[in-house]
Amino acid sequence: MKHTFIQGERDGTIIFIHGNSSSSKVFQHILNSKNIRHSMLAVDLPGHGSSLNGYNREENFFMGSYLDQLSDLIQSIDDDIVLVGNSLGGHIAIELAPRIADKLLGLVVFGTPPLKKPLNFEEAFLPEPALQTFFTENPPDNEIQEAANVAVFDEDKAPVIFTDFKNAHPKVRTALGVDVANGRLLNEYEIFTGLPVSKYIIAGAQDPTVNGDYLNEVVKASAGHCELIEFSDCGHYPSLERPLQFEATLIRIANEVFK
Repeated sequence: MKHTFIQGERDGTIIFIHGNSSSSKVFQHILNSKNIRHSMLAVDLPGHGSSLNGYNREENFFMGSYLDQLSDLIQSIDDDIVLVGNSLGGHIAIELAPRIADKLLGLVVFGTPPLKKPLNFEEAFLPEPALQTFFTENPPDNEIQEAANVAVFDEDKAPVIFTDFKNAHPKVRTALGVDVANGRLLNEYEIFTGLPVSKYIIAGAQDPTVNGDYLNEVVKASAGHCELIEFSDCGHYPSLERPLQFEATLIRIANEVFK
């Protein structure tokens, strides 16, 4: 699993995890920022971005495989950690949190409603037919383009979504469907609300997938510090769509968490 690492001047490492059929490109602005003083590490999950070679089987793309590889990577880092996850990357971050409890100081998710068991998709998500494309192995280009356009508030950002989708291995989408169908996701709601670390949910006000009322319920039910931060004129990809606001927010969070 390939990753990008930027050494910081201060203690603390921020780890970025992208979503389904996406890549670390959605974090490119923040990775290029000179204003983040902590170390940063952005992964390309197997079957995505630069992590294509050597990953050809559906089992390479199951949630459990992602979690095992990320856990091994993080345990090799001698530093405190903040996890930042977008969409599927947020679900991965939540499920990863108990495995790295000795290092984890903070959790930031966006495009990610923590799911209950049994899976409560209808409660946590909004119905958006175009986005079923992200569960389709080989959709036609016009459907990929429509999904990319719907996912973002400003369609000028859609080409990044389209290109990442086309680049990703088709079986990353079917593997996710298998995980969901077989109930392999953990009780993320229970994990998230009970985590004894600082938690932040960034919500694009125009995210077509996530139920904002549900996010408010999650925040109210959470132990310790949990904050809902809304970005206006923003869809499913705040780090890509509102990079300056995302950068400022992450600087504040890092200053609060890495004391």
